[in-house]
Amino acid sequence: MGRGLVAAREFALRIIGAVLQIGATIAVVQVLPPTVAGIYFKGVIIAYGLAALLRGKYELFIAQHFVNPQQSELGARARAVVRALGIRVLIRSAIACAALLVVTADLDVMDVYLHPYLQTYLPFVLAVPFATLALFLASTLRATNRTLGSVIVSTYSINVMIIAAAAAVVTLTSADELMVLSWAFFVGSLLAALIGVLLTRYVFKGSNDSSQLKLTSAEWREIYTSTGENGLTGLALAGLQWGPACALAVLGTLVEVAEFGVVVRTAQVIDFLIPAVIFVPHSARFQSRLCRAMRTARGKLAVDLSVSLATTTTCVLAVAILTPWFLSWYGTDYSGLGLLFVLLFITQWVNGAARPAIRRLAADWDLHRIRRILFTSMAVAILLSVFGIDSYGTVAAAVAVLAGAVLLNGQAIESAFRRAAPRD
Repeated sequence: MGRGLVAAREFALRIIGAVLQIGATIAVVQVLPPTVAGIYFKGVIIAYGLAALLRGKYELFIAQHFVNPQQSELGARARAVVRALGIRVLIRSAIACAALLVVTADLDVMDVYLHPYLQTYLPFVLAVPFATLALFLASTLRATNRTLGSVIVSTYSINVMIIAAAAAVVTLTSADELMVLSWAFFVGSLLAALIGVLLTRYVFKGSNDSSQLKLTSAEWREIYTSTGENGLTGLALAGLQWGPACALAVLGTLVEVAEFGVVVRTAQVIDFLIPAVIFVPHSARFQSRLCRAMRTARGKLAVDLSVSLATTTTCVLAVAILTPWFLSWYGTDYSGLGLLFVLLFITQWVNGAARPAIRRLAADWDLHRIRRILFTSMAVAILLSVFGIDSYGTVAAAVAVLAGAVLLNGQAIESAFRRAAPRD
Protein backbone atom coordinates (compact mmCIF):
# COMPACT_ATOMS: atom_id res chain seq x y z
CA MET A 1 0.00 0.00 0.00
CA GLY A 2 2.82 2.39 0.85
CA ARG A 3 4.51 1.82 -2.51
CA GLY A 4 1.19 2.29 -4.27
CA LEU A 5 0.61 5.65 -2.59
CA VAL A 6 4.13 6.80 -3.44
CA ALA A 7 3.66 5.74 -7.07
CA ALA A 8 0.28 7.50 -7.25
CA ARG A 9 1.72 10.69 -5.74
CA GLU A 10 4.66 10.66 -8.14
CA PHE A 11 2.35 10.05 -11.08
CA ALA A 12 0.11 12.95 -10.00
CA LEU A 13 3.09 15.32 -9.70
CA ARG A 14 4.30 14.29 -13.15
CA ILE A 15 0.86 14.91 -14.62
CA ILE A 16 0.83 18.35 -12.97
CA GLY A 17 4.23 19.06 -14.55
CA ALA A 18 2.93 18.00 -17.97
CA VAL A 19 -0.21 20.14 -17.56
CA LEU A 20 1.89 23.15 -16.57
CA GLN A 21 4.18 22.60 -19.56
CA ILE A 22 1.29 22.48 -22.03
CA GLY A 23 -0.55 25.29 -20.22
CA ALA A 24 2.46 27.60 -20.42
CA THR A 25 2.88 26.81 -24.12
CA ILE A 26 -0.79 27.60 -24.75
CA ALA A 27 -0.42 30.83 -22.76
CA VAL A 28 2.53 32.00 -24.86
CA VAL A 29 0.97 31.25 -28.26
CA GLN A 30 -2.41 32.75 -27.32
CA VAL A 31 -0.94 35.97 -25.95
CA LEU A 32 1.78 36.44 -28.59
CA PRO A 33 1.40 36.23 -32.38
CA PRO A 34 3.82 33.79 -34.09
CA THR A 35 6.43 36.41 -35.00
CA VAL A 36 6.53 37.79 -31.46
CA ALA A 37 6.40 34.28 -29.96
CA GLY A 38 9.46 33.55 -32.09
CA ILE A 39 11.30 36.39 -30.34
CA TYR A 40 10.32 34.93 -26.97
CA PHE A 41 11.44 31.40 -27.86
CA LYS A 42 14.67 32.79 -29.31
CA GLY A 43 15.37 34.37 -25.92
CA VAL A 44 14.68 31.05 -24.21
CA ILE A 45 17.09 29.31 -26.57
CA ILE A 46 19.76 31.94 -25.83
CA ALA A 47 19.37 31.44 -22.07
CA TYR A 48 19.25 27.64 -22.12
CA GLY A 49 21.95 27.25 -24.76
CA LEU A 50 24.39 29.44 -22.84
CA ALA A 51 23.45 27.66 -19.61
CA ALA A 52 24.27 24.32 -21.24
CA LEU A 53 27.70 25.58 -22.29
CA LEU A 54 28.46 26.86 -18.80
CA ARG A 55 27.46 23.72 -16.91
CA GLY A 56 28.39 20.97 -19.39
CA LYS A 57 31.66 19.81 -17.80
CA TYR A 58 30.15 19.84 -14.31
CA GLU A 59 27.20 17.72 -15.47
CA LEU A 60 29.65 15.17 -16.84
CA PHE A 61 31.49 15.06 -13.51
CA ILE A 62 28.19 14.46 -11.72
CA ALA A 63 27.32 11.69 -14.17
CA GLN A 64 30.72 10.11 -13.60
CA HIS A 65 30.37 9.94 -9.82
CA PHE A 66 26.65 9.90 -9.08
CA VAL A 67 25.09 7.49 -11.61
CA ASN A 68 26.87 4.57 -9.96
CA PRO A 69 27.67 5.76 -6.40
CA GLN A 70 29.10 2.36 -5.38
CA GLN A 71 32.08 2.98 -7.63
CA SER A 72 32.57 6.57 -6.46
CA GLU A 73 34.98 7.59 -3.75
CA LEU A 74 32.81 10.53 -2.69
CA GLY A 75 30.38 8.53 -0.54
CA ALA A 76 28.71 10.63 2.14
CA ARG A 77 30.68 13.68 1.03
CA ALA A 78 28.54 14.02 -2.08
CA ARG A 79 26.57 16.88 -0.50
CA ALA A 80 29.71 18.97 -0.07
CA VAL A 81 30.70 18.31 -3.67
CA VAL A 82 27.26 19.25 -5.04
CA ARG A 83 27.24 22.44 -2.96
CA ALA A 84 30.74 23.47 -4.08
CA LEU A 85 30.10 22.72 -7.75
CA GLY A 86 26.76 24.53 -7.58
CA ILE A 87 28.48 27.64 -6.22
CA ARG A 88 31.15 27.33 -8.89
CA VAL A 89 28.51 27.02 -11.62
CA LEU A 90 26.66 30.06 -10.29
CA ILE A 91 29.82 32.20 -10.13
CA ARG A 92 30.95 31.07 -13.58
CA SER A 93 27.58 31.89 -15.16
CA ALA A 94 27.32 35.21 -13.27
CA ILE A 95 30.67 36.28 -14.75
CA ALA A 96 29.47 35.32 -18.24
CA CYS A 97 26.24 37.24 -17.63
CA ALA A 98 28.16 40.33 -16.47
CA ALA A 99 30.36 40.19 -19.57
CA LEU A 100 27.28 40.04 -21.79
CA LEU A 101 25.74 42.99 -19.97
CA VAL A 102 28.89 45.06 -20.52
CA VAL A 103 28.89 44.25 -24.23
CA THR A 104 25.19 45.01 -24.61
CA ALA A 105 25.58 48.28 -22.68
CA ASP A 106 28.23 49.38 -25.18
CA LEU A 107 26.00 48.36 -28.08
CA ASP A 108 23.12 50.28 -26.54
CA VAL A 109 25.21 53.46 -26.62
CA MET A 110 26.99 52.93 -29.94
CA ASP A 111 24.15 51.42 -32.00
CA VAL A 112 20.90 53.05 -30.92
CA TYR A 113 18.82 51.03 -33.40
CA LEU A 114 19.60 47.88 -31.33
CA HIS A 115 18.04 49.36 -28.18
CA PRO A 116 14.63 47.65 -28.47
CA TYR A 117 16.25 44.27 -29.12
CA LEU A 118 18.63 44.62 -26.19
CA GLN A 119 15.72 45.57 -23.93
CA THR A 120 13.81 42.50 -25.08
CA TYR A 121 16.60 40.04 -24.34
CA LEU A 122 17.76 41.62 -21.07
CA PRO A 123 15.57 39.36 -18.86
CA PHE A 124 16.87 36.25 -20.62
CA VAL A 125 20.48 37.32 -20.12
CA LEU A 126 19.86 38.05 -16.44
CA ALA A 127 18.18 34.64 -16.10
CA VAL A 128 21.29 32.78 -17.29
CA PRO A 129 23.00 32.32 -13.86
CA PHE A 130 19.80 31.08 -12.22
CA ALA A 131 18.81 28.87 -15.14
CA THR A 132 22.32 27.40 -15.20
CA LEU A 133 22.24 26.58 -11.49
CA ALA A 134 18.69 25.21 -11.65
CA LEU A 135 19.44 22.94 -14.61
CA PHE A 136 22.71 21.78 -13.05
CA LEU A 137 20.87 20.77 -9.88
CA ALA A 138 18.12 19.17 -11.98
CA SER A 139 20.71 17.06 -13.80
CA THR A 140 22.24 16.11 -10.43
CA LEU A 141 18.86 14.87 -9.21
CA ARG A 142 18.37 13.02 -12.49
CA ALA A 143 21.77 11.35 -12.16
CA THR A 144 20.81 10.04 -8.71
CA ASN A 145 17.58 8.70 -10.24
CA ARG A 146 15.44 11.39 -8.57
CA THR A 147 13.75 12.12 -11.88
CA LEU A 148 10.62 13.59 -10.31
CA GLY A 149 12.69 16.17 -8.43
CA SER A 150 14.48 16.95 -11.67
CA VAL A 151 11.16 17.65 -13.41
CA ILE A 152 9.96 19.84 -10.54
CA VAL A 153 13.14 21.95 -10.56
CA SER A 154 13.37 22.39 -14.31
CA THR A 155 9.72 23.08 -15.14
CA TYR A 156 7.35 23.89 -12.28
CA SER A 157 8.23 27.46 -11.31
CA ILE A 158 9.04 28.73 -14.81
CA ASN A 159 5.78 27.41 -16.28
CA VAL A 160 3.73 28.69 -13.34
CA MET A 161 5.20 32.17 -13.75
CA ILE A 162 4.54 32.17 -17.51
CA ILE A 163 0.90 31.15 -16.99
CA ALA A 164 0.47 33.80 -14.27
CA ALA A 165 2.08 36.47 -16.45
CA ALA A 166 -0.12 35.56 -19.44
CA ALA A 167 -3.21 35.79 -17.23
CA ALA A 168 -2.07 39.20 -15.97
CA VAL A 169 -1.51 40.43 -19.52
CA VAL A 170 -5.09 39.53 -20.44
CA THR A 171 -6.45 41.63 -17.57
CA LEU A 172 -4.24 44.66 -18.28
CA THR A 173 -5.44 47.17 -20.86
CA SER A 174 -1.99 48.41 -21.84
CA ALA A 175 0.85 45.98 -21.43
CA ASP A 176 3.87 44.89 -23.42
CA GLU A 177 3.03 41.18 -23.58
CA LEU A 178 6.50 40.11 -24.69
CA MET A 179 8.22 42.08 -21.95
CA VAL A 180 5.91 40.72 -19.25
CA LEU A 181 6.48 37.11 -20.35
CA SER A 182 10.23 37.68 -20.62
CA TRP A 183 10.48 38.95 -17.05
CA ALA A 184 8.22 36.07 -15.95
CA PHE A 185 10.85 33.71 -17.38
CA PHE A 186 13.51 35.50 -15.32
CA VAL A 187 11.50 35.23 -12.09
CA GLY A 188 10.70 31.59 -12.85
CA SER A 189 14.40 30.83 -13.33
CA LEU A 190 15.20 32.45 -9.98
CA LEU A 191 12.53 30.37 -8.23
CA ALA A 192 13.73 27.23 -10.03
CA ALA A 193 17.23 27.76 -8.65
CA LEU A 194 15.85 28.17 -5.12
CA ILE A 195 13.72 25.02 -5.44
CA GLY A 196 16.74 23.14 -6.77
CA VAL A 197 18.82 24.17 -3.76
CA LEU A 198 16.09 23.04 -1.35
CA LEU A 199 15.55 19.69 -3.06
CA THR A 200 19.24 18.84 -3.33
CA ARG A 201 19.73 19.74 0.34
CA TYR A 202 16.94 17.28 1.16
CA VAL A 203 18.29 14.52 -1.10
CA PHE A 204 21.89 14.90 0.08
CA LYS A 205 21.21 15.12 3.79
CA GLY A 206 24.02 16.18 6.07
CA SER A 207 25.57 14.13 8.83
CA ASN A 208 25.69 14.89 12.53
CA ASP A 209 29.46 14.96 12.38
CA SER A 210 30.08 17.18 9.38
CA SER A 211 33.80 17.48 10.14
CA GLN A 212 34.32 13.91 8.90
CA LEU A 213 32.69 14.75 5.57
CA LYS A 214 34.98 17.63 4.59
CA LEU A 215 37.33 17.18 1.67
CA THR A 216 40.98 18.09 1.83
CA SER A 217 42.61 20.68 -0.41
CA ALA A 218 44.22 17.91 -2.44
CA GLU A 219 40.85 16.27 -3.00
CA TRP A 220 39.32 19.56 -4.14
CA ARG A 221 42.20 20.09 -6.58
CA GLU A 222 41.59 16.61 -7.95
CA ILE A 223 37.87 17.34 -8.38
CA TYR A 224 38.47 20.62 -10.18
CA THR A 225 41.15 19.00 -12.36
CA SER A 226 38.70 16.23 -13.24
CA THR A 227 35.99 18.71 -14.22
CA GLY A 228 38.54 20.64 -16.28
CA GLU A 229 39.38 17.49 -18.24
CA ASN A 230 35.71 17.32 -19.21
CA GLY A 231 35.79 20.81 -20.74
CA LEU A 232 35.72 19.94 -24.45
CA THR A 233 33.42 17.00 -23.84
CA GLY A 234 31.04 19.32 -21.98
CA LEU A 235 31.01 21.66 -24.97
CA ALA A 236 30.15 18.70 -27.20
CA LEU A 237 27.29 17.76 -24.86
CA ALA A 238 25.92 21.31 -24.95
CA GLY A 239 26.29 21.44 -28.74
CA LEU A 240 24.38 18.19 -29.11
CA GLN A 241 21.59 19.37 -26.80
CA TRP A 242 21.15 22.91 -28.13
CA GLY A 243 23.15 23.18 -31.36
CA PRO A 244 20.26 22.61 -33.82
CA ALA A 245 17.94 24.93 -31.86
CA CYS A 246 20.60 27.68 -31.78
CA ALA A 247 21.22 27.22 -35.50
CA LEU A 248 17.49 27.62 -36.15
CA ALA A 249 17.39 30.73 -33.93
CA VAL A 250 20.18 32.30 -36.00
CA LEU A 251 19.29 31.05 -39.51
CA GLY A 252 15.54 30.54 -39.35
CA THR A 253 12.63 32.94 -39.38
CA LEU A 254 10.81 34.00 -36.22
CA VAL A 255 7.76 31.96 -37.23
CA GLU A 256 9.93 28.86 -37.64
CA VAL A 257 11.47 29.44 -34.21
CA ALA A 258 7.98 29.72 -32.70
CA GLU A 259 6.79 26.53 -34.42
CA PHE A 260 9.87 24.61 -33.32
CA GLY A 261 9.53 25.89 -29.74
CA VAL A 262 5.88 24.82 -29.52
CA VAL A 263 6.56 21.32 -30.84
CA VAL A 264 9.65 20.80 -28.65
CA ARG A 265 7.76 21.84 -25.51
CA THR A 266 4.97 19.42 -26.40
CA ALA A 267 7.41 16.57 -27.03
CA GLN A 268 9.15 17.20 -23.70
CA VAL A 269 5.96 16.05 -21.93
CA ILE A 270 6.93 12.51 -22.96
CA ASP A 271 10.16 12.78 -20.99
CA PHE A 272 8.23 13.91 -17.90
CA LEU A 273 6.08 10.79 -17.94
CA ILE A 274 8.53 8.04 -18.93
CA PRO A 275 9.78 7.12 -15.41
CA ALA A 276 6.22 6.84 -14.01
CA VAL A 277 5.99 3.08 -13.41
CA ILE A 278 2.20 3.26 -13.31
CA PHE A 279 2.19 3.04 -17.11
CA VAL A 280 3.57 -0.49 -16.88
CA PRO A 281 1.92 -2.09 -13.81
CA HIS A 282 4.51 -3.26 -11.28
CA SER A 283 7.24 -2.74 -13.89
CA ALA A 284 9.92 -1.98 -11.28
CA ARG A 285 9.27 -5.20 -9.37
CA PHE A 286 8.84 -7.17 -12.59
CA GLN A 287 12.07 -5.75 -13.94
CA SER A 288 14.04 -6.60 -10.79
CA ARG A 289 12.79 -10.19 -10.85
CA LEU A 290 13.75 -10.61 -14.49
CA CYS A 291 17.19 -9.11 -13.84
CA ARG A 292 17.77 -11.56 -10.97
CA ALA A 293 16.74 -14.40 -13.26
CA MET A 294 19.31 -13.36 -15.84
CA ARG A 295 22.75 -14.88 -15.38
CA THR A 296 24.69 -12.51 -17.62
CA ALA A 297 25.26 -8.76 -17.68
CA ARG A 298 24.02 -8.66 -21.27
CA GLY A 299 20.79 -10.33 -20.25
CA LYS A 300 20.20 -7.81 -17.47
CA LEU A 301 20.91 -4.95 -19.87
CA ALA A 302 18.45 -6.41 -22.36
CA VAL A 303 15.77 -6.55 -19.65
CA ASP A 304 16.41 -2.93 -18.68
CA LEU A 305 16.19 -1.81 -22.31
CA SER A 306 13.01 -3.83 -22.89
CA VAL A 307 11.22 -2.29 -19.90
CA SER A 308 12.41 1.18 -20.90
CA LEU A 309 11.20 0.57 -24.44
CA ALA A 310 7.75 -0.49 -23.17
CA THR A 311 7.27 2.54 -20.89
CA THR A 312 8.61 4.97 -23.49
CA THR A 313 6.37 3.58 -26.23
CA THR A 314 3.34 3.86 -23.95
CA CYS A 315 4.13 7.49 -23.13
CA VAL A 316 4.77 8.44 -26.75
CA LEU A 317 1.47 6.92 -27.85
CA ALA A 318 -0.42 8.64 -25.02
CA VAL A 319 0.98 12.09 -25.87
CA ALA A 320 0.52 11.50 -29.61
CA ILE A 321 -3.17 10.70 -29.06
CA LEU A 322 -3.63 13.91 -27.06
CA THR A 323 -1.67 16.11 -29.49
CA PRO A 324 -4.67 17.00 -31.75
CA TRP A 325 -6.39 18.33 -28.63
CA PHE A 326 -3.30 20.40 -27.82
CA LEU A 327 -3.28 21.79 -31.36
CA SER A 328 -6.85 23.01 -31.01
CA TRP A 329 -5.63 25.19 -28.12
CA TYR A 330 -2.47 26.30 -29.92
CA GLY A 331 -4.52 27.77 -32.78
CA THR A 332 -4.51 27.61 -36.55
CA ASP A 333 -1.08 29.26 -36.77
CA TYR A 334 0.44 25.99 -35.52
CA SER A 335 -1.52 23.56 -37.66
CA GLY A 336 0.17 21.57 -40.41
CA LEU A 337 3.19 20.63 -38.25
CA GLY A 338 2.52 16.89 -38.33
CA LEU A 339 5.94 15.93 -39.71
CA LEU A 340 7.68 18.08 -37.11
CA PHE A 341 5.72 16.42 -34.31
CA VAL A 342 6.52 12.95 -35.67
CA LEU A 343 10.27 13.65 -35.88
CA LEU A 344 10.53 15.08 -32.36
CA PHE A 345 8.27 12.39 -30.87
CA ILE A 346 10.56 9.74 -32.40
CA THR A 347 13.52 11.61 -30.89
CA GLN A 348 11.94 11.38 -27.43
CA TRP A 349 11.18 7.70 -28.07
CA VAL A 350 14.83 7.00 -28.94
CA ASN A 351 16.12 8.92 -25.91
CA GLY A 352 13.71 7.23 -23.53
CA ALA A 353 14.13 3.69 -24.82
CA ALA A 354 17.93 3.84 -24.65
CA ARG A 355 18.16 5.52 -21.24
CA PRO A 356 19.55 2.39 -19.46
CA ALA A 357 22.40 2.24 -21.97
CA ILE A 358 23.24 5.91 -21.36
CA ARG A 359 23.31 5.32 -17.61
CA ARG A 360 25.51 2.24 -18.13
CA LEU A 361 27.86 4.30 -20.28
CA ALA A 362 28.12 6.90 -17.52
CA ALA A 363 28.56 4.24 -14.81
CA ASP A 364 31.45 2.57 -16.66
CA TRP A 365 32.97 6.00 -17.47
CA ASP A 366 35.47 5.79 -20.25
CA LEU A 367 36.10 9.49 -21.00
CA HIS A 368 37.71 8.87 -24.39
CA ARG A 369 34.80 6.72 -25.52
CA ILE A 370 32.22 9.22 -24.19
CA ARG A 371 34.04 12.12 -25.85
CA ARG A 372 34.12 10.30 -29.18
CA ILE A 373 30.41 9.46 -28.99
CA LEU A 374 29.40 13.00 -28.06
CA PHE A 375 31.61 14.70 -30.66
CA THR A 376 30.37 12.42 -33.44
CA SER A 377 26.73 12.97 -32.53
CA MET A 378 27.18 16.72 -32.06
CA ALA A 379 29.03 17.20 -35.37
CA VAL A 380 26.37 15.40 -37.38
CA ALA A 381 23.51 17.23 -35.64
CA ILE A 382 25.03 20.70 -36.11
CA LEU A 383 26.10 20.10 -39.72
CA LEU A 384 22.66 18.83 -40.71
CA SER A 385 20.99 21.82 -39.10
CA VAL A 386 23.39 24.47 -40.44
CA PHE A 387 23.24 23.22 -44.04
CA GLY A 388 19.59 22.22 -44.04
CA ILE A 389 17.73 25.01 -42.26
CA ASP A 390 17.99 27.47 -45.14
CA SER A 391 16.14 25.05 -47.44
CA TYR A 392 13.99 22.96 -45.09
CA GLY A 393 13.56 25.15 -42.01
CA THR A 394 12.19 23.46 -38.90
CA VAL A 395 12.19 20.02 -40.52
CA ALA A 396 15.96 20.22 -40.98
CA ALA A 397 16.41 21.19 -37.32
CA ALA A 398 14.18 18.29 -36.23
CA VAL A 399 16.04 15.83 -38.45
CA ALA A 400 19.31 17.08 -36.99
CA VAL A 401 18.04 16.56 -33.44
CA LEU A 402 16.82 13.06 -34.33
CA ALA A 403 20.10 12.15 -36.06
CA GLY A 404 22.09 13.27 -33.02
CA ALA A 405 19.85 11.24 -30.72
CA VAL A 406 20.12 8.11 -32.88
CA LEU A 407 23.91 8.36 -33.05
CA LEU A 408 24.28 9.06 -29.33
CA ASN A 409 21.97 6.31 -28.14
CA GLY A 410 22.97 3.80 -30.81
CA GLN A 411 26.64 4.12 -29.87
CA ALA A 412 25.71 3.96 -26.17
CA ILE A 413 23.79 0.69 -26.68
CA GLU A 414 26.63 -0.79 -28.72
CA SER A 415 29.18 0.24 -26.10
CA ALA A 416 27.06 -1.08 -23.22
CA PHE A 417 26.59 -4.50 -24.82
CA ARG A 418 30.27 -4.69 -25.74
CA ARG A 419 31.39 -3.95 -22.18
CA ALA A 420 28.81 -6.41 -20.84
CA ALA A 421 30.18 -9.23 -22.98
CA PRO A 422 31.65 -12.18 -21.02
CA ARG A 423 35.45 -12.20 -20.92
CA ASP A 424 37.49 -15.31 -21.35
